[in-house]
Amino acid sequence: MKRALRAGLLAMCLLGSINFFQAPLLAAAPPAEKTEEGGSNHELLFETVNFILLAGLIVYLYRKRGRAFFDERSDTIRKSLEEGRLALERSQARLAEAEKKLAGLQDEVKALRQKAEAEVAEEQERIRQAAEEEAGRIDEFAKARIVAATNAAKLELKDYVVEQALEQARGKIRQRVDEENSKKLVGYFLADLKSKTKSN
Repeated sequence: MKRALRAGLLAMCLLGSINFFQAPLLAAAPPAEKTEEGGSNHELLFETVNFILLAGLIVYLYRKRGRAFFDERSDTIRKSLEEGRLALERSQARLAEAEKKLAGLQDEVKALRQKAEAEVAEEQERIRQAAEEEAGRIDEFAKARIVAATNAAKLELKDYVVEQALEQARGKIRQRVDEENSKKLVGYFLADLKSKTKSN
């Protein structure tokens, strides 16, 4: 950029110096030649020389400094355009990917919903089976308790019946056996016992 400014300043200085030297040359020309036709020839000559010098200066400056500046500038613009194109391609690829994901999102949500419903159904079935098994265990336990309670009640009833029967038998034996019969029974028992001891 600084080089371009320097080149521009140099060109302006050269043009100024050419115009500066042109005025004394025109003034130094002989008066006889200052006719309209001759004056225009001199002016045309100086303008042509000025144009050629100016064009040569511009070409020289372009070749020397301008080409590098414009090449660098065009490379920068080309790189910027390429980066912009790549950024556009990346953003378009991301957009396409996002649209694809959004399109697949409904299917994914539907699949997740179906999976959740299937898991809920499986869990309900597992809970139902576990409840049935628990109910079966409780039923078996209750039946075992009932059988045990029934058996215990039967045993208590038998004991009670035996006790009542013994009580009634004692009562009847007491009624039938008075003191005299009691002495006879004790006598029979002792005699029986003595005979057993003698035989041994």
